Amino acid sequence: MTSPVSVQLILTRQDTTWTLQGDLTGQSPQTADPSVGVVLPAGSLVVEHPGRDTAELYRHGWTSWSPSSWWSQERRPWRVWENPERTATAEDPATDRYDRHRSYLLTAVELPESPDAPGEVEYLLVGSLGGRSGVLDALPGRIEATTLGRAGRDHGEIVEGSDADAGIDWWIGVGPELEVFARWTRALADSVGLSAEPRARRDDPGPVWSSWYSWFEEITAETIESEILPAAANGYGVVQIDDGWQRAVGDWQPNGDFPEGMAALAEHIHDADMEAGLWLAPFIVSAESPVARLHPELLVRAQSGEPAVAGYNWAAPYYALDCTRPEALAYIRQLIEQVTGWGYGYLKLDFLNAAAIRGVRHRRVDREAAYRLGLEAIREAAPHAYLMASGALIAPSLGVVDGIRVGPDTAPYWDNTERRCDPSGPGVRNALRAAVARSWLSDIVDTDPDVAFARSRGSLLSPEACAVTRDMALVAGVVGCSDPDAWLTDAERRQVRDLCVRALAKPKARRTGRYCFELDGRSIDFEPWINPRFRISDRILAK
Repeated sequence: MTSPVSVQLILTRQDTTWTLQGDLTGQSPQTADPSVGVVLPAGSLVVEHPGRDTAELYRHGWTSWSPSSWWSQERRPWRVWENPERTATAEDPATDRYDRHRSYLLTAVELPESPDAPGEVEYLLVGSLGGRSGVLDALPGRIEATTLGRAGRDHGEIVEGSDADAGIDWWIGVGPELEVFARWTRALADSVGLSAEPRARRDDPGPVWSSWYSWFEEITAETIESEILPAAANGYGVVQIDDGWQRAVGDWQPNGDFPEGMAALAEHIHDADMEAGLWLAPFIVSAESPVARLHPELLVRAQSGEPAVAGYNWAAPYYALDCTRPEALAYIRQLIEQVTGWGYGYLKLDFLNAAAIRGVRHRRVDREAAYRLGLEAIREAAPHAYLMASGALIAPSLGVVDGIRVGPDTAPYWDNTERRCDPSGPGVRNALRAAVARSWLSDIVDTDPDVAFARSRGSLLSPEACAVTRDMALVAGVVGCSDPDAWLTDAERRQVRDLCVRALAKPKARRTGRYCFELDGRSIDFEPWINPRFRISDRILAK
């Protein structure tokens, strides 16, 4: 059982040896060796360190879409700026801070080099264990860490239940970047029961063709039918139907563009020897959905009593199911049983973070516990399906889902010049940056960097930028593409087929640096694209 007490620690170095000093047991001052990793229960934590005020830091976001990257304490925080609706959708407005370098789950800061080991850079990493998202602030000379509930209370959050005051098991480690992240990952996996033996993965679904980044919501049954046989010929393992098939968000029946229903399409996909995939946002509803109109009591509520806004998309706000309410969980199970009954064994679950918004719930539990209840209901209803979680909370998803999107949406352009203050916005650069920063997660869950590109039609991307997306997919081990076969030139089709063949061969990827990997013996460096020292061509930018 963790303790809700506050603990203060000091990190010091003698020659090349680091020592952690402070109240390590809650009873008496002690010292510990952070080079092997120290686990400490506490409600909140302060770790003082000798790092410079200009040191590098690692920022990790709360959700799939939240900005995650290495950054500098000299710069203003890496977050969504000047866009409250986007903050509500991609971040946690209950705990977001404009004046602090705030991370969730973990943070790391660069430590000064030792005169006895010049050139050897080490990092202090602090993270929360047990599937809970600690909130961590990298401040000059110290890291402050606390629970999500306590951080939210600082900003007037509705704190639900004793869990909001419970402590967290914190992991504190020091070492070279790759080594300390590897130790942290093993500790996190142990804490959620994932590393007692090799992770039990379901059968790999193989490369995924998705309708989203070509047709977006403008899909029909004919659109999907026309892609099935080419997808099989190109080597895909899944045809995944994305947003646009349903009547409305929260009304999960096929619309008029799918007159034969969804089961018929799934059967045709299976006949081509592929898995059928379907997009759902099971935790949210739009205002026009039957749930919102007829059963508003199933929704998370604001203090005013009105349904709480969970985020913004489709040019409107959307609302969240209260996953502590038995009737809401029954609805979720019925929905998942319905779509798996249609024949869909690959589920892309989107906008999941909505289940953890601040608000009034039926049961007094913390927000991430409510989120986990919803995920577990999905898994109970689909024990054999492959669950790809998007808009997901990273920590409480571990152990339930098979894969997690680890960055913002990609797009058929490199970056958007009108969203410079929004690193959660769509674009290859934002997606690539976050996927590389979160590649440490790939040892314990499938990490989806979003789709790769080969096409030139309907795209601003250069051939070189497309190649970068394909490399990232192979490095991550989750390969998807949205390029319609009819849009491809012969050369581009060969690139897609080569990507699928290589994905099925399971290339061996090894991380060799912050931005560097070795893929089947080939060295790949993503830094020139993430942090370019040259001018990115206007040809591949959306304006």
